[in-house]
Amino acid sequence: MTITEHPLVKKYLATVARETAGLSPERRNELLADLEEHIAVALAEASASGDDEIRTVLARLGDPRTIAATALGEEHPAPQASQQPTLAIVVLLALISPLTAFMPPLVIALIGVIWWLWAAQQWRHRDKAIGTVAALVPPLFLVAQWVTPAGALNLGLGAGFIPLTLAVLALPAAVGGYLLWAAKRRAGGTAS
Repeated sequence: MTITEHPLVKKYLATVARETAGLSPERRNELLADLEEHIAVALAEASASGDDEIRTVLARLGDPRTIAATALGEEHPAPQASQQPTLAIVVLLALISPLTAFMPPLVIALIGVIWWLWAAQQWRHRDKAIGTVAALVPPLFLVAQWVTPAGALNLGLGAGFIPLTLAVLALPAAVGGYLLWAAKRRAGGTAS
């Protein structure tokens, strides 16, 4: 166990991490890495190994809440993705996408929702691409049924074609669940 893995040091760093939740993930990780390095140097210089010595070194560094407040004062808090637009985008994609095949004027609404998806900050490009493809598959699949000769896209499935069509129509809702999960994960700072 290294000295920075000592329970007192871990508790100190965890307090700073908790108090700096409003920082951007990059800035927060940088602050914690710098602080851990500073603690390691200070503990080595003081030859601190016991609990009392470690407490003394940590006390000299300052209160973790003060360090966090100083860091927060230097940077504006990271923008937090609002749950309302996230949910609205997902619901609209799940509803409008399948309906577009039956009501062509909804194409304009679908384009607007896809634009809103791409303008949102809570998803990575990969998540946005997945959402876009999922939104476009049902209308394209159903339009292909109308423009091809009867049964050409049956794919030899016979009665199994109906469940395939239902699955295609349900795709945007399933991907909507993924998008909600991805937005929540990214808000927690675990996504890149």
